[in-house]
Amino acid sequence: MKSLNILLTLLLVPLTFSCTKVDNYAAPDAGINGTIIDNVTNSGIQTEQPDGIRIRLLQSGYENVIPIDFWVKPDGSFENKMLFSGTYKVIPVEGAFLKPDTAIVTIKGGIKTVNFTVTPFLNIIASDPTVVNNNIIVHYTISKPSAVTDNIITSLTMASKMPAVSHAVNDYTAIRDLSGMTNNDIVNAQFTDTLKGLPKGTFYVRVGASTDNGAGKFNYSKVYTVIMP
Repeated sequence: MKSLNILLTLLLVPLTFSCTKVDNYAAPDAGINGTIIDNVTNSGIQTEQPDGIRIRLLQSGYENVIPIDFWVKPDGSFENKMLFSGTYKVIPVEGAFLKPDTAIVTIKGGIKTVNFTVTPFLNIIASDPTVVNNNIIVHYTISKPSAVTDNIITSLTMASKMPAVSHAVNDYTAIRDLSGMTNNDIVNAQFTDTLKGLPKGTFYVRVGASTDNGAGKFNYSKVYTVIMP
């Protein structure tokens, strides 16, 4: 029994040291922030979260580097404070806009600001929603930059009890098939959609529209807060 106790002690000593070993790796000391700017409105691009836009970072100086991806906020802004100092390629990906140039930035501690100006597939301008009885009425227009060659195919007016309202997050929708209209007719038209039969409460309302882009991405208007009496 004495021999067994000695053997167990010898086995447990290395384990004890391994559990108490101090982690001396440096903590992240840098970060990046910025805004993806719509070149038509000169404001942050309206998007959705999640499944809207990601920022992709590729750190220079390493082989087989693993991309660092994180979501852009619905107003087009982004921030990541958990980076190490170094040089990075910064690329907005998966957005409803023409591919922007890649930025290369060097961060030496602190926060580095990087903004991107992009050409969206579409711009949607919606008026303040109007409440009539238990319905919400929204007027809107759609424009398409000349550099975008895709065709406009769908618009969608939506309301949600969640602020992150989008084509995937909504409680009430009015869908409009625009595939039978020419782009010229669409951009010269004003549309009116009605969301019917909403109960009392607070809803978040916006309009989205999409082209026949391969990723099925939507562009959006700003979000309006509507209180149903």
